[in-house]
Amino acid sequence: MDRSENKLKIGIFGGSFDPVHIGHLIIAESARNQFCLEKIIFIPAGIPPHRDALIATGRHRLEMTKLAIADNPNFEVSDIEIKKEGISYTYETLQIIQKQLNAEFYIIVGWDAFVILPSWYNAEKLAEQFPFIVAPRIVEKQQAFQFPFQVKYEMLDIPRIEISSTLIRRKIKAGQSIRYLVPDSVLKYIYQEKLYE
Repeated sequence: MDRSENKLKIGIFGGSFDPVHIGHLIIAESARNQFCLEKIIFIPAGIPPHRDALIATGRHRLEMTKLAIADNPNFEVSDIEIKKEGISYTYETLQIIQKQLNAEFYIIVGWDAFVILPSWYNAEKLAEQFPFIVAPRIVEKQQAFQFPFQVKYEMLDIPRIEISSTLIRRKIKAGQSIRYLVPDSVLKYIYQEKLYE
C-alpha cells in the first residue's frame, strides 16, 4: 500500500467497542506501524447492522474508547455514528469523513467481519474505494473464501489476539477479574458505572 499524492494515511477502525479492550489497541497500533499510517480514527458504532443488541449505551462506549486511547497522540475517536439516528453503515460513514478530511483511508477490520464483506451495505463500492487492513484470528485457519468483486486487502502481521468484548462481559457478570484485558482507565470506568453486571 503506497502513499499517493502525499496525502495523510488514516486508518478507520469501527466497531461496537462494547467494551473496547487491549486487543483493539494492539490491532490499531500494529496497523499504524505496519502500514505507516499517520492516524487511527476509532468509530464506535451507533446501531451496527451485523451485531446483536449492544449492551452499553453509545455514550458509555464512546467514553470508554476515549479513555482507552487518551495516551496515544496518533489515535482519535469520532462520535459520527453514535450521533447518527438509525443503523450505521461503514460506506455512509466514510463518505462523510472523506468530505471532512483530505486523506487516504484504510479500513481496519477483524477477519470474522472481513469474510462477510459481501453482506455489508454497498460492499462493492466500498471495496472499490478503500483498501482493507485485516487482523487475523485463530478461527480463520486459512479458510478459503471468494468475493464476488475485487477487494484490496493486506493481513496484519501480529499474533492472533483472542480477547473479545463478549469474553470480558461474561467475566464481569461472573465476578471474575478483567485486569490486563482492558486499559486501567476503562476498567475503572466499567466498575464505576456498573456496566455489564
